[in-house]
Formats: sequence, C-alpha cells, structure tokens
Amino acid sequence: MKRFAIAILILIFPAILLSTSISFMVGQFRPNANSDIWDVNFENLILSKKNFNNTIYYFEWENVRWKSGLFFGFGSYLTRVNTEYRDFVYWDGSPIEQRVTFKEIPFQLGWRFYPIPVRRKGLLPFIGAGVEYVSWEWRQDGDFIDFSDPDLPIYPGDYKRTSGNFGVFLNGGLLLKFDRKYAVRLSVIYHVAKGSLEPIFLDFEPIDLSGLMLMGGISIYY
Repeated sequence: MKRFAIAILILIFPAILLSTSISFMVGQFRPNANSDIWDVNFENLILSKKNFNNTIYYFEWENVRWKSGLFFGFGSYLTRVNTEYRDFVYWDGSPIEQRVTFKEIPFQLGWRFYPIPVRRKGLLPFIGAGVEYVSWEWRQDGDFIDFSDPDLPIYPGDYKRTSGNFGVFLNGGLLLKFDRKYAVRLSVIYHVAKGSLEPIFLDFEPIDLSGLMLMGGISIYY
C-alpha cells in the first residue's frame, strides 16, 4: 500500500508541472450509501440518501496532447444533517436529536481520451479512468439510545472516524471549446472506495464511500 501511494505521488507532480490546462468545477456529489452504517441510520433516524446529496467543489490539472491526457484533480465535499430518532422521544415528548457529518476529499489521478483532437474548437466528448485516494470523515454526535439494554437508556455521545482509503473511478463528459484558451467543461465521475470504521464504530462493515459526481465549470488552456 505504501509503495502504491508513493507511485501515485510521483505521477501527480509531473501532471501538475507539465499541465496544459486547469479546470475549476462545481456540482453535486451523490453518495451510494450502500453499507450497514448507512442502513442502520436510515432505519433509526429521520434520514435518507437525498439528505447527503450536496455540493462538491473540484479542481483539476491536465496535460493533454492531441487526443489523450494525464490529469490530476481533487474535490471537497461536506454534509452535516441535523436529525432525530424516528420512533423514540424523551418522556416529555421532545425529540432525541443527533447530527450526522460526512466528509470526503478525493485526490484523483487518471488518463483521459478525446476522440476529437483537443486543439479543435467545438463540442469534444471524452472518457477516462484512474485511481484515487479518498480522505474521509464520518461523525455522529448528540443523544444515543442503547438498544442492547432492555431499558433503552439514552446517553450523550460524540463519535468520529477519520481516515483515508484508495479507490478507482470512471470519468466521462463534454468539453465545449469556443476558442484556444477557454472552454466549458461538463464532467461525470463515478468513484468506488470503502473505508474501515474501526475502532470508533465497532461491528460494522467498511463504510461505502462510493458515489456519483456531477459537475460543470470552466477550463483554461495555457
């Protein structure tokens, strides 16, 4: 794993230093949310996948020559949801409240193919794929119910797991190049990654970090 990380770092710096364009994009990240930590919270709390569809900001450097290019990009996504238990309240009828935080910063290195040479103007489709390192955080703070105790006691807590894991991604989109220097970029990235929740959240399978990024922005060529 360490050798793999070093290899990625060795490739990242040339991708930036030798880049022929930089892109700034904003859009929406839609997590897949397909693991048991998600399922448990969707069942017990007033939550759904839609609550975690939120803004992602993305920056990218690309070294493109004719019909292909090497690129490095990174994004920033953060969602905090204030929620409460679905079927339980305090003795006075007040809600048992929690806050759930999910954060991702993906660092992505990939290769991209343009069927039409990039030097041309017009509408240019592209496809690509690559590897990534995802820095992430899952946090739950507030009041919790101990379901292992028949009396269902309520206690305050603050549990946070921060880590990083490798993954892979696919990329596709369109480049609308209206002159030699500027272009509008529409990009779709689907990435796949998982991360261990231990030792903070015990007896859970790895959290699903995967999801879909839908983004648009501007590319500047130099």
